[in-house]
Amino acid sequence: MDELDVFFNPKSIAIIGASESLKFGHSMTSYLLNSQFKTFPVNISKEEIFGHKAYSNIKDINEHVDLAIIIVRNDFVLDAIKNCVEKGVKGIIIESAGFSETGDENFIEIQQEIERIAQKNEVRIVGPNCVGITNFRNKFTSTEIDFDEVPEGGKISVIAQSGVLGNIFVDWGASQNIGFSKTITIGNKVDIDEIDMLEYLEKDPETSVITLYIEGVKRGSKFITTLKNMSKPVLVMKNGRSQIGSIAIKSHTGSIAGNDKIYNALFNQIPGVFRIDNFYEMFNIAHAFATQPLPRGKNIAITTSSGSLGSLACDLIEKNGLNLASLNESTINDIKSVSPNWVSARNPVDLGPSSFSTFRPSLNALFNDPNVDALLNIFAVPKMPLEKYNLPITPQLRDMKSLSKKTGKPIITCVFGSRWVFDYFLKHSEKYNISIMTQLNHAIKALKMMHEYYLKK
Repeated sequence: MDELDVFFNPKSIAIIGASESLKFGHSMTSYLLNSQFKTFPVNISKEEIFGHKAYSNIKDINEHVDLAIIIVRNDFVLDAIKNCVEKGVKGIIIESAGFSETGDENFIEIQQEIERIAQKNEVRIVGPNCVGITNFRNKFTSTEIDFDEVPEGGKISVIAQSGVLGNIFVDWGASQNIGFSKTITIGNKVDIDEIDMLEYLEKDPETSVITLYIEGVKRGSKFITTLKNMSKPVLVMKNGRSQIGSIAIKSHTGSIAGNDKIYNALFNQIPGVFRIDNFYEMFNIAHAFATQPLPRGKNIAITTSSGSLGSLACDLIEKNGLNLASLNESTINDIKSVSPNWVSARNPVDLGPSSFSTFRPSLNALFNDPNVDALLNIFAVPKMPLEKYNLPITPQLRDMKSLSKKTGKPIITCVFGSRWVFDYFLKHSEKYNISIMTQLNHAIKALKMMHEYYLKK
């Protein structure tokens, strides 16, 4: 059993600083106390919290405690940790903030003492200055998550040096029908860092793609070795590219950002590691990795209801070093046979307003063309006909899923139009678990990275 399992599958939990007050930790405390996880609230001045007996000290609990979550004020944290060590807990999540990131010498020394405690004792520590961990499979969380709002069965895991940002990832992802396996926020990293979590997720059967947000790395050579040994794709966002950004990072988690050119060169040299420019791109591409087969070649076929968007996609395909697939004449003839004479059947295939009647046979022809390695579907239909005529989108989604599975070729859909149109698409797509985006450049970068990863494998 991995020693980090205690953070993802704890059998018993103590919340130090538990409270019914509407403040940080309120929702998490209420959730855990009424969950399947045996949870003990610890509060020095309360006898009962949310109807559960409260303990003034973790040492007063007469049962074993696997994991302690600390949410007390920063000047009480050190004593709480010492009590946890005496109690024999195996894991501690320190969510309290106000340590090295403040620049205050006193709290820098306290953080250093916490680090020494972790090194000298058989205890692992996440934080401080984080919101800890969520396991979407068993529904354990040390933060505020509404599991009913998040798609089940996600294969994406998140490691973030930030704290609250981890929750924002989940909120945004859920709004796009993107599911997660685990989210991990590591804060100031007194003990457990991104390397530990990368190694853990590498062995995790419920994770197929890892996203990593970092501000600075302490164990540089080990970080490089770990990334080189990963068998899963790792999408990395590294902040602090500018001098101003580096200064902001130091005041956020107390990290030194380091020379961005070194990081950039590093990520470019390791197969399977991809540097990402922003969070929306990160999770769109991660979702494509998690839901689609890898393209075996660079040849992309495009179906579109807008010739202009098809042309823009061609520019991006060339820019990213991919190819516009040269279709077999039999494929072109198959598409022409079911389309009005004004449809452009050569790649990109511009179906225009005929897309609802011609999409299925056209898609079948493209998927079965040996010159096509991946497909990009551009959905650009105004709200009015969709809403007025209740045009069915489910047959298109079903065909995309089944043909992709049958041929082993990926398909990504880019939806253009109002938020209503995108939500209409999402509403019907949830059970098909397909990749849907609003940005053409994200889709094509995803196909590029997925092909590069295929070559690595």
